[in-house]
Amino acid sequence: MTPLPPGHAPRLRFRTLHQRDLAECMTLLPEHLGLSAGQLAALPALWQRLACEPSIISGVMEDSALPAGQRIQAWGVTMALRQSVVAAFELDTAPRPYLARRIYEGLLDGSIEPMTDREIGIDNARGDLVLMVLHFSMRSSDLGDPYVHKVVAVANDTFRVFHDGYQLRALYYENSAAAELVALSSGFDVRPVVDAEQLQGLAPEARPALYALTREDARRRVPGAPARNSFEHQPPRFRFNASQRRLLWNALFEDRDDALLPLLGVSTHGLKKLWRGIYERIEDVSPDFFGDTAAEDDGKRGPEKRRQVMGYVRQRPEELRPWTST
Repeated sequence: MTPLPPGHAPRLRFRTLHQRDLAECMTLLPEHLGLSAGQLAALPALWQRLACEPSIISGVMEDSALPAGQRIQAWGVTMALRQSVVAAFELDTAPRPYLARRIYEGLLDGSIEPMTDREIGIDNARGDLVLMVLHFSMRSSDLGDPYVHKVVAVANDTFRVFHDGYQLRALYYENSAAAELVALSSGFDVRPVVDAEQLQGLAPEARPALYALTREDARRRVPGAPARNSFEHQPPRFRFNASQRRLLWNALFEDRDDALLPLLGVSTHGLKKLWRGIYERIEDVSPDFFGDTAAEDDGKRGPEKRRQVMGYVRQRPEELRPWTST
C-alpha cells in the first residue's frame, strides 16, 4: 500500500463497481485465488461482461480524499450460484479448495453461465438462493493499522447493503486463511474442505479457506453479525421489475440524474419514465404511501416522492432483490 499523506483525513464510502474501476480492481486480486498467468490475462475482458450481470454483486470501498487511481481500498465480489453448480462443487457436502478459481475457470470456458434475473428471483422466492463471496480483498490487511480498521468497518456496512434482503439458503465465502479473524467476527463459520493436504506449506495469505453460514445455523444465533443479519428476510411488497430495481439500486449510491444516466444507459426521458413507473407501481399497491404528495403535480413534487421511495428501500432491501413467484 502506498503510504498515506501526513495528516491524511480519510473520506471512506462504498458504492457499486463501475466498469471504469476494473483496472484498479485487478490490482487487488488476492493471492489465494491461485490464478494462472493465462487466467489473470483473461480476467479483464471477462469482467467487462460480468460487471453488468445481475448475478454478480460487486462493490468497492474508496477513499475520495486520495488521488485518482489510488482511491479503491477494498473490492468484494459475490455471485449467485445455480443449484447445479452448488451440487457440482459439492458445496453442501464435501467442498474442495480453490472454489473461486474454479468458478472463474467455468466462466472463462463457458461451462458456468451467470444466473439470469428471473432465475435468481425464482430461487429467492423459494428460499433456495445460494450466494458465494468469491473474494474480498483490501489494499492493506495490516490489522495493526488504524486506517485498516476504518476500511474493515466500512466493509461491514458494505456487506449489509449488498447482501441483505435475499431469502438465502446458504452463504459461502472463500478467502485466505489469514482472513479468518475477520471472517469469524463477521459471523461466518470455518467450513472444512477435502484434499486440504495440497495446501500444506502455503503461507496463510496464499492458502484459501472456506467460510460459510446456512439458514439453519443463522436461526440459532442472535442477530448482530453481518453474515447472520443477511438471513433476516420478508417478501417484497411492491415487486418492482428488473429495470426499476436497477434504478433504485444505483440510486442508493448516486442521487444525481447525470450520474445515473450512464450507469443505466437511458436518456433523460427514459429515466423520468422509470421513476414514474416506480411511483405508479407503489400507488397501485399502497395508495396512501405518498400521503398528500400523491395529489400534487409530479413536476413539483417528484423530488419529494423520490426521497420517500429511497428512504423506504434503504430500510426494506428485499424490494431491491429479484422475486419471481411460480
